[in-house]
Amino acid sequence: MAALDLFLPLAKVDLDQRLVTGVATAETPDRAGEIFDYSSSKPYFEQWSADALAASGGKSFGAVRAMHAPIAAGKLTDIAFDDDAKRITVAAKIVDDDEWRKVQEGVYTGFSQGGRYVKRWPDPDTGLVRYTAEPHEISLVDLPCVPDATFDVVKDGVAEKRAFAPRPADDPADSEDSDDTDLDAENEKHEFSTTEREKDAEAGVAMPDGSYPIRNAQDVENAVRDFHRSGEKPDVKAHIIARAKAIGAESALPDDWKEKADKAAAPSVAPIALTAAPEALAKAAAALTHAALKLERAADENAGLRKALDDFSPALADLEKRIAALEAHPLPAKAALRAVAKTADGADDALVSADDAVRRLASLPAQERALALTKLSLAHPMPRRV
Repeated sequence: MAALDLFLPLAKVDLDQRLVTGVATAETPDRAGEIFDYSSSKPYFEQWSADALAASGGKSFGAVRAMHAPIAAGKLTDIAFDDDAKRITVAAKIVDDDEWRKVQEGVYTGFSQGGRYVKRWPDPDTGLVRYTAEPHEISLVDLPCVPDATFDVVKDGVAEKRAFAPRPADDPADSEDSDDTDLDAENEKHEFSTTEREKDAEAGVAMPDGSYPIRNAQDVENAVRDFHRSGEKPDVKAHIIARAKAIGAESALPDDWKEKADKAAAPSVAPIALTAAPEALAKAAAALTHAALKLERAADENAGLRKALDDFSPALADLEKRIAALEAHPLPAKAALRAVAKTADGADDALVSADDAVRRLASLPAQERALALTKLSLAHPMPRRV
């Protein structure tokens, strides 16, 4: 299912509190010819925010990412639903230092909602496509703005207007069709569950962590764009080149990358082995990487279990000492006792004189004599002296 991405420019940046505010989404036509339906989407946004609030213990109203990548840039500190204007405004606290620098420099120009389409239908009034959205995150993005676009920057209570950072002159986004191309790239993105990402990683379609899934030429172009945005890591570049060659989409690579791809693909000692099954080699390498990742996770889980056992061991040792002390404690002496019902206690005995009673007591064994005297004293207590 296609992912949804609606771009809206930033409104204000508070330098003192690291807060970025603006409209996250609104019922307005976008450049893809679609309209966000506010009334049907609002319950999904409310539920998403409520779930985030509960999961974070009341600290976050929603996740804030960077460029729809798995980068935890910050959190929403507020979300407001404007039923009259049919829009959702947010305030985001940016905690990642790198992403905050991009905000300060005006590199990031707006918010973009990331999630999925719940449903889409033709809008009878405009002829465009109206859709219901379910959000998964809100991202800071650098989608190009109009040249005179500005945002308010607040420092020490004083607001000033600033222009967003211009793109380099040779940036493809400055071409005549840059907006449409960028939007098409965004609309080609896909939503992946954790299971799908693991399958892609195991099959070699994506990197070991499930990122950068590449199935076609458009995915190659998207991956190259994200590569430049996310720090230009060598392993990511190698993955993109390998996937482009595996699916026959080398033409989607930048020109300077094609030369490296050709050199990497050039035959050496075993040309037949290298060119016979590139897809099989890629899958084998991905399988090994995936297995290593699983082993690393298992090692982490094992370390966690060992730590839990170490934390529990002192309590277990203390419990063993207490049990041993109880076992070593002597039991009370066992007495020969004979239970007698109250109704039968002395029922068959005839009245005797005091002398006879003394003689009978004297003839009893010591234990029975003590018991009889106890019963006699309890049956005839002495009156209290005043």
